[in-house]
Amino acid sequence: MAETNTINIVHAGNELDIKRIDEELKALILSPEGTIPGSRNFGLAGEFLSRPPNEAVNIFAMELEEKVETFIPEITIANVEGNFGSDIEGMRMTIYVEGADDS
Repeated sequence: MAETNTINIVHAGNELDIKRIDEELKALILSPEGTIPGSRNFGLAGEFLSRPPNEAVNIFAMELEEKVETFIPEITIANVEGNFGSDIEGMRMTIYVEGADDS
């Protein structure tokens, strides 16, 4: 059975600690906004969850870009691609990141 809700992070820059960036991005994406005491803005609001797939990818990308600017300022989100499978497979996202100085 295919894994659902998979996020692949593809590095496009040169001087980043990829493992740390990967962990920070996953923490940001998987944390609902408002659930971290002392940092209530950390995480995503999740408005994209109830939207049609193409709209969900756009909302997710915009929200992620905004949060990355605040919480992981050494990178930027270069692109987010959504790949839509059958209902069983779900949606997969590929996130392309760059070092903030690479752009």
